Amino acid sequence: MKILRRILICISIIILLFVMLWAALFFMDFKPPKQQIVAQNDCETLIGDTFNILTWNIGYAGLDASMDFFYEGGNRSRQSREKTYENLQKICDVIKSNDTVDFILLQEVDIDSKRSYSINEFHKIKTAVPSFDSYFSINYKAPFVPVPIKNPTGKILSSLVFCTKHKVCRLKYFAYPNTMKLPLRTFLYDRCFTVARYDLKNGKQLLIINTHNSAFDSGEQRIEEIRFLKRFVTAEYDVGNYIIVGGDWNQIPPSCSDDAKTTEHFTLTKIPSDMFSNDWQWFVGNIPTNRYLDKPYATEHSLTATIDFFLASPNIECVNISVIDLQFANSDHNPVKVRFRVKL
Repeated sequence: MKILRRILICISIIILLFVMLWAALFFMDFKPPKQQIVAQNDCETLIGDTFNILTWNIGYAGLDASMDFFYEGGNRSRQSREKTYENLQKICDVIKSNDTVDFILLQEVDIDSKRSYSINEFHKIKTAVPSFDSYFSINYKAPFVPVPIKNPTGKILSSLVFCTKHKVCRLKYFAYPNTMKLPLRTFLYDRCFTVARYDLKNGKQLLIINTHNSAFDSGEQRIEEIRFLKRFVTAEYDVGNYIIVGGDWNQIPPSCSDDAKTTEHFTLTKIPSDMFSNDWQWFVGNIPTNRYLDKPYATEHSLTATIDFFLASPNIECVNISVIDLQFANSDHNPVKVRFRVKL
């Protein structure tokens, strides 16, 4: 009986400690504001009608081709310190080589996280493109992420980054509605989008939106986010503004021939074809932009998908869309570039 009592006491202590840890993390969980101004300047009218955007999820410089990831069926959460530095340097090199674009939209840029060895990745990127004004918006802040159990992810401070060659009138953060269940929502990104506004010569505004949508849900959360975004962009279009949305949607665009893909650990859904009216446009490249992280990348044997692309209002025209095929060397995403024209 004494042995049984001791076993029960030990089990009870372990359960109590786990509940206390979860409760502490829950109450310390970052709860982003629904809206927040990131930057505001005196407006200057944009010159010209044709512009270029680069969007890229850099995967905190830790998800290169040799990595797997525990959320998607792998085992790991970070690379070595040396490999993380190498990945970040090569990511900066790619961004620098494309610094002729007007706008750069980045996702999963760490500022102070254990998974990226507390490297200020935003500072490194900002330094690589000094001709741009660069801004970050925090969308993942956790004092401690306890998974995977054997090597916890630990502290995370990560952001969306927006770089612009043109002085932005206003850059604003908008939080997506969060319907994720506890305790999972405590340990995942606080999904959001940022809106950069620019004055055009016809008196209307161009809105450049950077989005990073949910990944690890069954699909309902992602649908709610798209509905929220739809309400926002259609209201802006109805008053005559020009809107282009780019980023990591974690969904397949309606215009893509690929179907939804499901693995044991990850469900990739498709944006419903009737979500937006037919005059709204999807600008999509012809090369996959993301690879699955259940195992290291192998060209012929890894699952890939297109989840990084652009949505544009009817008053915008696509001049060219291309995917920079990096074979996922330093991130689990390929960068995507679009050249577009506003119909003034």
